[in-house]
Amino acid sequence: MADFAVPALLMAVQIGGSWALAELSDVRAGQGRWMAMIACVVLANAALIWRRTAPVPVLAAAVAFSALGVLAMGTTDTLASGVADAVALYSLAVHRDRRAAMIGCLVAGAVGLGAVAPLLTTVADSLLNTVLGVLYYVLVTALGQLRRQYKRRRAALAAQLAETERARRAAAGAERERLARDLHDVAGHHLSAVVVHSGAVARTGDPALVRGALAAAADTGREVLTALSRLVDVMGPADPGAGEGGLGTLLPQLCEGLSRLGVPVALAFEGRARRLRPEVGTAAYRVVQESLTNAMRYAPGAAVAVEVRYVPGAVEVAVVNEAPRDDGGVPALGTGRGIGGMRERAEALGGTLDAGPSGGGWAVRAVLPTSPAGRRGPGWPEVLDAAVVGLCASVPPLLAFTPPDPILGGASRGTAALVIALLLVRGVPLWWRRRAPYPALAALAAIDSACALAVGPHVPELLGLLLIGSPAEMVAVYAVAGHARRGRPTWPAPFLGALPWAVTFTVALATDPGAERTPVLVPFALLASGVFGVLVLLPFWAWGKAVTGRGRGWEATALETVAARRGEAAQAERDRVALGLRATVLDHTARMVRAAEAGLAGTSGTSGTEADGPAALAAVTEHARAALLDMRALLDALEEE
Repeated sequence: MADFAVPALLMAVQIGGSWALAELSDVRAGQGRWMAMIACVVLANAALIWRRTAPVPVLAAAVAFSALGVLAMGTTDTLASGVADAVALYSLAVHRDRRAAMIGCLVAGAVGLGAVAPLLTTVADSLLNTVLGVLYYVLVTALGQLRRQYKRRRAALAAQLAETERARRAAAGAERERLARDLHDVAGHHLSAVVVHSGAVARTGDPALVRGALAAAADTGREVLTALSRLVDVMGPADPGAGEGGLGTLLPQLCEGLSRLGVPVALAFEGRARRLRPEVGTAAYRVVQESLTNAMRYAPGAAVAVEVRYVPGAVEVAVVNEAPRDDGGVPALGTGRGIGGMRERAEALGGTLDAGPSGGGWAVRAVLPTSPAGRRGPGWPEVLDAAVVGLCASVPPLLAFTPPDPILGGASRGTAALVIALLLVRGVPLWWRRRAPYPALAALAAIDSACALAVGPHVPELLGLLLIGSPAEMVAVYAVAGHARRGRPTWPAPFLGALPWAVTFTVALATDPGAERTPVLVPFALLASGVFGVLVLLPFWAWGKAVTGRGRGWEATALETVAARRGEAAQAERDRVALGLRATVLDHTARMVRAAEAGLAGTSGTSGTEADGPAALAAVTEHARAALLDMRALLDALEEE
């Protein structure tokens, strides 16, 4: 039904509007011209019936017949053009990709402007029609492409809602991958350190070193127990990137812990330290942790250099170890997931990670962006912003010099320059109307009110131009209703937007030489014009609330629903992994701690003999190896699923 109703309505609007404009402009066109124009309007709108199924041919027909209608009338005071062709261009932008939309915009704009060019007699008319025409067609194209993106986004969300089980499975799989990566990072690092260090000390037989190794094993085991308990907690894993001290506090602690285990680590920071996003801090910490773990496994005893550089827009992490002193590593304890997990973390943030040989040793270098990855270059939202700003900022200055009665025709150059500058500046806040709608509306209201109060009494022409530019307030009120943060009331927007109207009307009335001066003039003018402004702006507020606001609300609700379903699946994975940890890895780690504590008690002379130390160290090594093997089995099970 809409395929036929829209063309019929537009046809009536174009024919009736053209007749009204002809009467107002005193245009006298012959019957033949009118019949030709009406025929072109009918054909252009008839083509719109197929605008969804064949948008390209429809646009070609609508543009051609619209241009012929203007030429048939022989005047620009007609609605024969700019209506049906705009609807056809919008449909093309909705149903076709960016390239087709841009070509359609160029063709429609060129033909539309070319049709009216022979009918324009002055430079001011030509400039006004060119600027308005270009901005108009760009605005229509941007709205169509944004509608296309919105429909695709809605379809994707609807598909996610419909595929509940698939979403649950995907969430469970993603959580398994995350838990496997974090489990490897948290437990593999510490347990491998215990195995390497304990095995090396056991071969020396030095009682002092044995006691130090047992103490380090006990401390490390307690850290593993704490970290694994946090890992499967209902609130998620401990986040090294969210701590108050950030990397500047956490990395020194990590490196000092390894130094106690006999690994020579040098840590250096470069650049101005700053607080990182939690996910960036976590990734940087895990990259250093995993790299140090690999250095211990494959290059025991080799010096390791850790460098963290803060650069604009990113943090760079480098971990470089020298060549190993001997072949005392324990490569069999590796899980094969270290470098892959680090690279996944970096790429998930939009960064990079390189790992490979370096000067006989090994080097890992990661670049992690400190700001969320976004779209490169301007997109259709920015195009729409530019078109809106251009229209609202340029229309009043252009109309100020448009014949036959230019508003600033008699003003001096200085006055004209001042007025034009003020009118251009007032459009700038609209650039941020979607990202910061309330500040944009407040800035626009403040600029207009200040101009009316400070300049209006001296340059009355400015007051009329401010009223001509009132669509800027309509756009800003619409933006507040549609783009304000959820939960923030938007009903004050029409009242705030009506404030500059009330001030402008009141100043115009108060400075009018012919107006009667009464005590109630100013209060009455403020109240009446303010109420009028609110009544005019309320439909735009309701429009934004109903269209943009409701759509964003639906998307937010859908995203919350999908997130909740995924959260349920993720929590189930956490519970299952927690059971596996408690039955295997945590149990062996606890046994390792008890063996180390018992060995410390024996070597201190309070019970047992000095021979208890090596035996305890062997038990510690055995339990650490068992915990690593259990962890690897759990990781393999998660990977198989």
